[in-house]
Amino acid sequence: MTSGMRSVAHRDRLLASGCEADVFVRPDGLLVKRNRSGRDLEPEAALMRYLREQGIPVPRVVDVEHDELIMEYVPGPRMSEELDAKPWRAGQLGHELADLHRRLDSVRAPDFLPGEGELLHLDLHPGNVVLGPEGPVVLDWACATRGDRKVDVALSWLALAVCKLRPVRRVARWRLVKSFLAEVDHGVVAAIPQAAEIRLARRDRDPDEREAVRRLVERCSH
Repeated sequence: MTSGMRSVAHRDRLLASGCEADVFVRPDGLLVKRNRSGRDLEPEAALMRYLREQGIPVPRVVDVEHDELIMEYVPGPRMSEELDAKPWRAGQLGHELADLHRRLDSVRAPDFLPGEGELLHLDLHPGNVVLGPEGPVVLDWACATRGDRKVDVALSWLALAVCKLRPVRRVARWRLVKSFLAEVDHGVVAAIPQAAEIRLARRDRDPDEREAVRRLVERCSH
């Protein structure tokens, strides 16, 4: 990407801000992920291009230059937003999340990913899925690696089970989790302890979440 094409922050519309990156929509309608930590985004772009070739629904990469990844903007609500606005769709959303994992099951992990084993997203939860015009699209491949697919599924289960919700939305979460677990490998239960270690080590978690994770691990061990 040439320096003349680099986004100008004050003219972009901020969509989201994470632990190490900001996401903007440019005036031309393209999406920009700009990294604040200095991490090179070239590997993430290479993985997204590979996954599109394999039929996995990810945004099309337009260009990349070290700390700035430019891709198509997929219009639509995040799955988490859809659950909040339309809780009666919880069962269907759980089905769609499980289906995304099944699609990843069939893709060979590229050799340039770290680790050994199968392709893992490691952060596949409703906040990282956009319900686009052509179906769900998976975002944010920054944590992707290789390993045991059941751990990836277990991390999604943990994300669903321990996120804070208003009381009125807890029934919707139960339906979402029930639908999701009905369609994934039941061996995911054994992967919950490892997934819990990954989740708790990734960043500081508040005491309530740590306690929720501990309770889920305890239930799965019985």
